[in-house]
Amino acid sequence: MVRQRSTNTADVREVALAGLDLAAARRVLDLGCGFGFLAEALAPRLPATTRVLGVDVWASNREPFLSRLACRHRTGAFECLEVQRQVPWPRRSFDLVTCSYSLYFFPDIIPEVARVLSPEGIFLVITHSEHSFRGLFHAAGLDAEGSRLRALLGHFSAENGEQKLAAWFEDVRRVDYKNELRFERAHLDELLAYVRFKVPLLFPGARADGPVPPAQAEHVRATLSRRGTVIIEKDDAIFHCRRPRCP
Repeated sequence: MVRQRSTNTADVREVALAGLDLAAARRVLDLGCGFGFLAEALAPRLPATTRVLGVDVWASNREPFLSRLACRHRTGAFECLEVQRQVPWPRRSFDLVTCSYSLYFFPDIIPEVARVLSPEGIFLVITHSEHSFRGLFHAAGLDAEGSRLRALLGHFSAENGEQKLAAWFEDVRRVDYKNELRFERAHLDELLAYVRFKVPLLFPGARADGPVPPAQAEHVRATLSRRGTVIIEKDDAIFHCRRPRCP
């Protein structure tokens, strides 16, 4: 659905992986791997013997993550682990570490990534702009300022990511990915589904599988009906980090 409503037709994963030589990436760590969004696109670019370790706080992501790797004929493993400031692996354990739309949950892990990455390895990060999703808040009748989502994006974003990474990597290169999600009146169900996906970040105390509160759902319907189009900002930044400064 996100791809269908994006004004940028390029797959952000393909943009992130373009030009990367991954022939030496035999040991891969995917932090905050989710259901395998990035691993699915990454796998065909890796050597056939590469092992990909996915780490996520949600155990429910185990099966979809491993299934996506298997469909790409790559070997994977999954660990349900909450990472904040430390990871349990020794120095130089991985040739590639990836973190797709999750580093803002645990930005203090960056020094540990530098520690477990091999000297010739790559740390690949995809993240949002701090100014993303303003249209989402407006459509739902919510105040973006002071929200959990806005605070979360401030932890690691397109705006401050390069500075945070440069403290631990000598070579940090940035690629911008400009995008918007555009919903027309005929896409009401998709817009509500997208709001539902963001419920835990929009409504304090809401369950990850909880519904959109009725008042906000009605506001979304009324906004889309009145305006005809709802645009949600979704600019991203991609960082390729090399030459780790091992702590």
